[in-house]
This record gives sequence, C-alpha cells and structure tokens, in this order.
Amino acid sequence: MVLKQLNMGWLSRFCLSTCLFLMATVVTSVVTDGTGFGVSEAVAAEKKKKQTKAEKEAALKYKNAVSQRRKSVGTSCAKKLTKVQEFTEVEDWVGAEAELLGAFKRGCSEGFEYSQVNRYLGYVYYAQDKIQLSIKAYLALVNEPEADPQQRTNTRYTVAQLLFVNDDYKRAVEQLELWMAEAAIVDPGGKILLARGYYQLERKAEALNLVEEVVEEAIVAGLVPKENWLNFQWALYYEKDNYKATIKVSNRLLTHYPKIKYWKQLSAMYGALEQSQKELMALEVTYLQNGLDKEKQLIALAYQYLAIDIPYRAAQVLEKGMKDEIIERKEKNLALLGSSYQRAQEYLKASPVLEEAAKKSSDGNAWSRLAGVYLNLNENEKALLAARNAIKKGKLKRADLAWMSRGTAEQALHCYKDAEKSFTKAAKFKKTEKGARSWKRYVTAEGDRRRKLIANGAKLATCKKV
Repeated sequence: MVLKQLNMGWLSRFCLSTCLFLMATVVTSVVTDGTGFGVSEAVAAEKKKKQTKAEKEAALKYKNAVSQRRKSVGTSCAKKLTKVQEFTEVEDWVGAEAELLGAFKRGCSEGFEYSQVNRYLGYVYYAQDKIQLSIKAYLALVNEPEADPQQRTNTRYTVAQLLFVNDDYKRAVEQLELWMAEAAIVDPGGKILLARGYYQLERKAEALNLVEEVVEEAIVAGLVPKENWLNFQWALYYEKDNYKATIKVSNRLLTHYPKIKYWKQLSAMYGALEQSQKELMALEVTYLQNGLDKEKQLIALAYQYLAIDIPYRAAQVLEKGMKDEIIERKEKNLALLGSSYQRAQEYLKASPVLEEAAKKSSDGNAWSRLAGVYLNLNENEKALLAARNAIKKGKLKRADLAWMSRGTAEQALHCYKDAEKSFTKAAKFKKTEKGARSWKRYVTAEGDRRRKLIANGAKLATCKKV
C-alpha cells in the first residue's frame, strides 16, 4: 500500500507529549471563596457586565455548559491537584498516579472535579506509556456532562491521537468528527489527521475531499501546503489511477520541496501516461542529479534514449553505470552496451564489449551482433568466425542476419562457393529473402568470372580459409 511508505511523523511522541503537558499543567480554578465559586469567577462576573455583544455571542458557543461562568474545583480537590503537580514536576509518575486515584475517593469524585482528575490522569498514564489507560481517562473527561466545554473539545483531539497510536481508527475518527463540530477554529493538521483516519477505514473519497480542501485553503491564503499534505494527496490520487492529478501534485512538490525523489515520481507518472518525451526529461534530470542509483533505473534510462534514437547517450549511461559498479557486467547488460555502441556506429568501442558478452553468453546472439561489427571494421576473418559461432550456438533471434554476415565475410575472403551456400540459407527467411537472392546471384557470377580469369593466367586472390 502506497501510504505505508509515508512517514507517520504527525503523531510524533514529542508533539503529543507537548499537547498533553499543556492540558495538565494548570489547575483550572483556584481555591473557592466559600460560595462555591472561585475567586476567578468573581472577577469574571464583574467583567461580564462590560462584555460587548460580540463577546457575548462568542461565549454562547458553549451553550451546553451548565453555567457561562468558568467552573472551579473545591478547596479539598484543589489541594490534591496541587500535590499532583508537585509529583509531575519531578516526573514522579507513580506518586502522581496514586494521588489521583486517591482523589476519586476523597474530594474529587463528581462533576467538574471528576473531569479535572481524569485530565491529569490521562497525562500521567501517557507519561508511563499506559496508552490504553490514558485513553480511558480522557474519554471519561469528554463523557462527563459537567466538564468544561472547551476542555472537552480539546481533549477529543488529544484522545483521537492516542487512539491512532493504538490503531483504533474507528473511535479516533468519531472523536475527530465531534472535535470538528465543536471547535471554534479547526486546525488544518486536524483535518489531515481525520483524512488519514478515513483512509484507514477505506473511506478514501472522504479522505481525498478533506485533503483537497486543506491544500486549496492554504493556496488561497497565499501559504505553501505542507510537504506531507501533498504527499498524502499524491498517494490518494495514485491509488485512484488518476495520473494526471498526480503530475500536478508532483510539480507542486518540485516547486516548493525540490527533491530527487519527486523527479523520479514525475517520470514514472509520465511513463504511465505514455508521454515518453516528458518521461525521459524527468528521468534525465534525476540522472544528472545522481538520483539514479539502481541498475534497473539506469537501464530504463538507456532504453529511453534508444527509443528516441540517441544510442550513444544510452551507451554512456551504461558505461558509467558499470564503471560505478551499479550495473553488473553480465552478458545481457554487456550485449545492450555493445549494441548501443553499434547503433551509434562506434564500432571500435562496440567490438570489445560484444566479445566479452559473447564469451559469457549461452546463445549465439552476441556473436551475431559481433559479426556485424567486425564487418563494419573490415575485419572479415573475425567476422566469419563470429558468424560461425553464432550459428553453432544457436537460439538466435535473427538467424537470417547471422547467415547474411557469414556470406558477406566469405565473399570478402573470396570464398564464393561458401558464400553462395550461406546466402542460400539466408534466402529461406522472409526478412532477408530478397537481399540474399541478390547477393547469391552476385557471388555466383563473381566466382565464375574470377575462376575463368585465373584459368587464363590471371593472378587473383583465392579463397582464404579460416
């Protein structure tokens, strides 16, 4: 699965720990003044008289709260939570846990106070890697009717992250959906987290919609979408086989996060769309940045050059790959290098490579190519030997060419009778029938002519046996 390749850094231990720590560092209210409300409530009540209309409307965001006034804990419970803070400051998690569990029984057992104990307990459990217990404590907070509405909303996001750690995607998504419905401001990172949850639950269309929304919002705001957002978007498009969309995302990644891997990605997508020139362009940029470090990648690039008839460039890529010990000098690769030089008419470079390939080969194909190279170098004796070896080893893709090379070498060595036989063989193949018959007529006539001249005393070269 493509997304398994994506780093799950969005749930880093550091970020989650920071979030939990901020939730647990301050007791919500100070000691009460005897009326059941904290001192902070009295100040808030005074300020309430001076609230603007907008401020009052903002306060109504949490209409499900028991009271618009900020909730507080009683004196007894506050003392216990203060003691807990002392334990957490020195990272005495066992002591903090014991104090909190005791608070449930004495002084902090109901309503808002109960939610505050669970708030601390969730953090203390997490600090001890007791993830399941941490989740349980935080869920107790969000399910407490008298919990502070804003705390409940923030805790939903926290517990969702913990549920992700436990691979409990269904409940994580439930909490994130509630968080989105309740939060005054929805962080784009939260939307991406929810999208990942949707993905894990096979709700991929919803995941893609959310990611597209986040990316588009960033662009409209004049911001650069985060790299991991774009990678996630790319992967979702890729799984839908929407290669055109992946190319758009890859280009955006290359604009803002120029990395070799995105050039590789882009090349592969152009290849999937059979846009060979653009595929080669992206692949070549990758190569020039030393981004191709595997044998199959370099060979693929060489084939791309051969496909658009740039054989010398293909040979250079292969030669360097072998020199750098990325490409193995085995028969198949040597044959490709040799044929690339041959197509580029670099026969002096092609011959030693094809000789090496031929000696390692179990068939006659490299020998056949080598025969053609020797003919171009006018090394007819070597050409004849190579052609014979090709035919002897067999399993030829183009046996007709081996016979043509053999006949051509034989006539160059004035062995016209032998050449006549070779061209007779070549004429049996459809692709070389016409040319072979023409050559056969020529060597027959030339052989007869030379024999007559020799019979009349002419000093002419005769067949040079090899």
